[in-house]
Amino acid sequence: MFKPNYIKIIFQGWLNWLLDIISDLKYKKYFDDRLNICKNCEHNKHGICDICKCVLTAKTKAEESKCPINKWDTIKNTLNKYKNDN
Repeated sequence: MFKPNYIKIIFQGWLNWLLDIISDLKYKKYFDDRLNICKNCEHNKHGICDICKCVLTAKTKAEESKCPINKWDTIKNTLNKYKNDN
């Protein structure tokens, strides 16, 4: 079954996807980078990840979401890594 936080994360992704249509999102660059990684991934099957079964346009826009095979991480971890690298 779903992990307790899973529904919240997916809902957040769909909400951010809708907001992306009408406004500038705070993390748009990161969301776009994630989606580009997924578009070129061998597990992308017509916009759905064949590992986690998520719709990629929503999953990549959920701040707390991460790739199941570690191609990208949560926004928080990504920002922390960037901060520590500089």
